Amino acid sequence: MALAALMLAHHFGLWAWTAFHRGFPLLQALNRWDSELYSQIITVGWDPALRAFLPLYPGAVWLLRQLLGGGVPPQLIGCGLSSLCLLAFVAWSSRRGARQSAPSPLVPRTVWGWFFFLYSPASFALHSHHTEGLFLLLSLGALASAWDGHFWRAALFAALCVWTRNQGVFVAVTAALLVAQAPGEWRGRLARFFAVGGVALAAYGGLLLFQWSSAGDPLAHMRAQQSWNHADSLWSAIRGLWFGNPWHKPGWWLGLRNLLGAVWLAAAVAMFRRSRALALYGLLSLGVMLPQGDLGNAFRFGAVQFPLLFLVGDWLAERPAWLRWLVALLTLWLNHKVTHSFSIGSWAY
Repeated sequence: MALAALMLAHHFGLWAWTAFHRGFPLLQALNRWDSELYSQIITVGWDPALRAFLPLYPGAVWLLRQLLGGGVPPQLIGCGLSSLCLLAFVAWSSRRGARQSAPSPLVPRTVWGWFFFLYSPASFALHSHHTEGLFLLLSLGALASAWDGHFWRAALFAALCVWTRNQGVFVAVTAALLVAQAPGEWRGRLARFFAVGGVALAAYGGLLLFQWSSAGDPLAHMRAQQSWNHADSLWSAIRGLWFGNPWHKPGWWLGLRNLLGAVWLAAAVAMFRRSRALALYGLLSLGVMLPQGDLGNAFRFGAVQFPLLFLVGDWLAERPAWLRWLVALLTLWLNHKVTHSFSIGSWAY
């Protein structure tokens, strides 16, 4: 909790100083990129291009804003909600670690595991006006409940994940696989798998109905993504790994995202020894970026991959001190630069 509080103080302090130093309001620094789009949804409503954002997070911020009188800037409510979700995640995961006799991949073994989670490149998204903080807490609920064998609770959390981010479908698949691994005869395990999967599928069906009733198109959240850059073939998706598509302007910032992707891939492969389901979750979340033609969102997509980040930190804790602290300093520097980039409107995802 102390490390989480330090990270929050660092990031909000950096944003306040940047806003003061550059002469723009702090509220503007908190309302960049997708945060501004969430604010539009909450204050103005949906338009076809904004349907790509799933409804649970903006709906929760809208409801809180109404309860507070409707005049509070949505980015402030979003930061407050996301920060509380992050702290709840830290408290829940820490409590699990203190209670468990056998370690699980959902809890770090060392403080270095916590460090590399809290200071992943785009960890600012976990406490700012984004979906990540809420999704992080819900995904822990789904995966931890499934790991502990509470399959109905896992199903509920997985259903909420489906309404929060596209990665929620991967969380639901992972939770269903985890509950199916619990001891027991195969019929019971299969029934638990289909119970969790069925609830998540029903939640996705409800999302389609919501889109149909509000936008007249059950696939509005998918069609809204057509305005983004996308790979038009398998070769285009692969070529994006070395920035070979027409829209690319190669630079070292994109290269750092590829470096994170390589670490992510190595951690997912290593996770197979501890949990094949969690390894699959990591691989699916990495692979889903390829149809966009590159790993340009890797910092943000990786911020919620807490099992893999815990694993990387715990692995580094066993390395020589000089290497450990060198990587820690580079990680702090990158996190600081990405957090600063967000506040000035430079691409930070």
